[in-house]
Amino acid sequence: MGRCLIVANQTLGGELLDRQVQRRIQRGAEFFIVVPTTAPEHETAAWALGFPVDGGLLAYTTSEVFEEDERRRQAAVLEARQRAERRLDKMIDRVRSLGGDAHGVVGHDDPTVAVQEAMEHGPFDEIIVSTLPSRLSRWLRMDLPSRIARATGIPVTTVEAEPDDRDAPPDEPDPDGP
Repeated sequence: MGRCLIVANQTLGGELLDRQVQRRIQRGAEFFIVVPTTAPEHETAAWALGFPVDGGLLAYTTSEVFEEDERRRQAAVLEARQRAERRLDKMIDRVRSLGGDAHGVVGHDDPTVAVQEAMEHGPFDEIIVSTLPSRLSRWLRMDLPSRIARATGIPVTTVEAEPDDRDAPPDEPDPDGP
């Protein structure tokens, strides 16, 4: 028996993470799940408000532009939190349906801070960090699993989601033809 901290967001409910959870349930583990919100700047592909392409001036005052930007940012923050809450609820239900015990929280948008705050719900024997595939994962680029291991002194298992067909780069054409 042990306590396991799961750190994940978009990969909650993925097949590889589910297998890791099932193995630990068989050993009697309990789970605490922290879902860091995804910061709006990491959700938005581009900022669309600005000077028009034709070189004309905006018909808005500067304060209106900033107010609109703030409204959009606040809406994005709210949406990110709601998505994280839905994923957390589904994962808690999933663990319980498999016979395990789980609780959790939606955490800070900085995953390192989210883990630090989640440690207050410890102690934990293990931490599982579930990430997007490496070419998409901001967490792997920032070396989150190693940072967490160093900061906590707890063993960290990294579960990297397998890319689906939409994540794979297009096939190279065969230079010799079909």
